[in-house]
Amino acid sequence: MTNATRLSLRLTGLALFLIIWEGTGRYLGDALMAPPSAVARELVALAQDAGARETIWQSIAPALVGFAIACVVGMPMGVVMGRSPVWNALLQPWVSTFVVTSVAAIVPILILLIGTGWWFVVAVVVLSSVWYITLTTYQGAVRIERRWLDVGRSFGASRIRSFRTIMLPALFPYLLAGARIGLTHAIRSMVLAQLFIVTGIGGMLNEAGMDVSTARLLALLVVIMGIGLLASHGLGRLADWLAPWQRGLEPRR
Repeated sequence: MTNATRLSLRLTGLALFLIIWEGTGRYLGDALMAPPSAVARELVALAQDAGARETIWQSIAPALVGFAIACVVGMPMGVVMGRSPVWNALLQPWVSTFVVTSVAAIVPILILLIGTGWWFVVAVVVLSSVWYITLTTYQGAVRIERRWLDVGRSFGASRIRSFRTIMLPALFPYLLAGARIGLTHAIRSMVLAQLFIVTGIGGMLNEAGMDVSTARLLALLVVIMGIGLLASHGLGRLADWLAPWQRGLEPRR
């Protein structure tokens, strides 16, 4: 399938979705499901509202910081777990436990320990995303065959050079996959944390939920989806810049 065909099919699917949504929205009314035309007007209003733009940016900042911390912690931990049976035995039970535990269940504890400020959102983002990054990196680390490292040592490569020239290229697809999964959970948990303390985008969603019309609520959901798509695209572009040899190796979607 050519790129042009793939693009045309995607645009056709999007157009059909918007047409169905418009008809359903007009039939049900704004109170139940505002149509895309009403949501578009709210998006324009949000774009023109300086206060809303500032609130959205202030919401994104702790999510980015929390995601960066999760990567800095989770990626090395996944490598250590994958290459050391001792550390794997020590950490695997805890990682497996936290990855299936809803972060919403520990939000009250975090509020007691940290409060409801900026670092509370950061902590929620870290705790919701670091485990996925760790496990994905771990899956890549355990798949690195020892004979690859043995070949490097036979040519006199040091541990640092073996990591940089053998392990890191082999790990890169898993690092990228873990980062994308972690980024998705970071954005979700950002909204969740702000819904709890009624601030940022979460506060805007809470306020919009009180309106008679659902147009503003749906517009905010579109903004959140747009943030996620832009962040994922930016992460992909960064990966292409850091590791140009990986371009074209991912399966076409």
